[in-house]
Amino acid sequence: MVVVAESLTPVLGGLGCRALAVSGTLRDARVQLALKGAFAAAVAWFVAARLLPDDVATYAYYAPLGAVIAIHPTVHRSMTEAGRNVAGIVLGAVIALLTEAVLGVSVLTVALVVAAGILAAGMRWLGSQGAWVPTAALLTLVVGSSDQQNYVLAYSGLTLMGAVLAVGVNLILPALPLQRSARSLTDLRDTLASELDALGDFYCPPADSTSRTERSSHQHLDYLLGEMRCAVRESGEAADANRRARNQRETLRGLHRQAQALEQLGFLVQDLGLLLDDHDAVGGSLGSAPQVRLPAAEALHALADAVRAVTGGRSDADLTARAVDAVDHLAATLRAHQPDAVSHPDLLVTGTVVTTLRRSLTVIRRGDEDDQHHA
Repeated sequence: MVVVAESLTPVLGGLGCRALAVSGTLRDARVQLALKGAFAAAVAWFVAARLLPDDVATYAYYAPLGAVIAIHPTVHRSMTEAGRNVAGIVLGAVIALLTEAVLGVSVLTVALVVAAGILAAGMRWLGSQGAWVPTAALLTLVVGSSDQQNYVLAYSGLTLMGAVLAVGVNLILPALPLQRSARSLTDLRDTLASELDALGDFYCPPADSTSRTERSSHQHLDYLLGEMRCAVRESGEAADANRRARNQRETLRGLHRQAQALEQLGFLVQDLGLLLDDHDAVGGSLGSAPQVRLPAAEALHALADAVRAVTGGRSDADLTARAVDAVDHLAATLRAHQPDAVSHPDLLVTGTVVTTLRRSLTVIRRGDEDDQHHA
């Protein structure tokens, strides 16, 4: 028995690893969306092809199409896009029916319905689903020319049925993509902290050049800000009509508070980087004021540590206090060297840096003040 147990251990261990891998895969938002979409499309096809009359079942393929169109990461977006899609199909069908009633079916009417459909697709309320207006118009005119009324009813009705099924699946199995939001916020926060460290090294380069922090490009920061906005907006949308969100209200509140703080910090850090880059580009030398270099570098590094510790919009009190002391020390150093501003104009630049650092600390501490207010 011991031998058998020992021989089964690697097998069971392998099964356990595979089970964990499968579980992790199923938790992935894209995999969940794929499974829900596949299920909704299969149910829509079964209902349309097997349970509806033969004259309607002829067009059964429109039912899973409606499910595919309507399946989205959030219930809110599923309902919105489904409604827009069906409206676009109906609008396109009306264009085709009116054109065919007046001019019949010809090369000219094909061109007319496509042109009219493309123009109608530009209506803002249709959003991305506006592309279905010329598509529906063309299909109604050409494919459904022999029996247009039944075709339109089948096309729009089955698409609507598939969309409703997809929305129903999303309501029963709602997604709440908090992991993507948390990951994007962490990436942005750590990148902003690293950027502040790099700006500190800009003032006072470390003795070991290999330990110098690399600057992030403005394009990379813009990308991270955009990704963060998109992820947090999706989490907010997912909370609508989502029973799972009831137990995650504090988490969602923390995500939105963190997002607001990091977005403001992102703009301040970018402005700070542009200020120092512009000063450097015109031949300015921050190293010309050695009495200020070290306090400026220490203030930037202290703020970087405070930013890196922000979680859920709340700061670390000790690190934030240390950053406040470092910025106050830098400001006092500048005041002590005001007469040197004529010979060292870069001191004026550092004065602007102090203002930006204080604004950044105000942003960091705002979440703590909000908590005290709600308490």
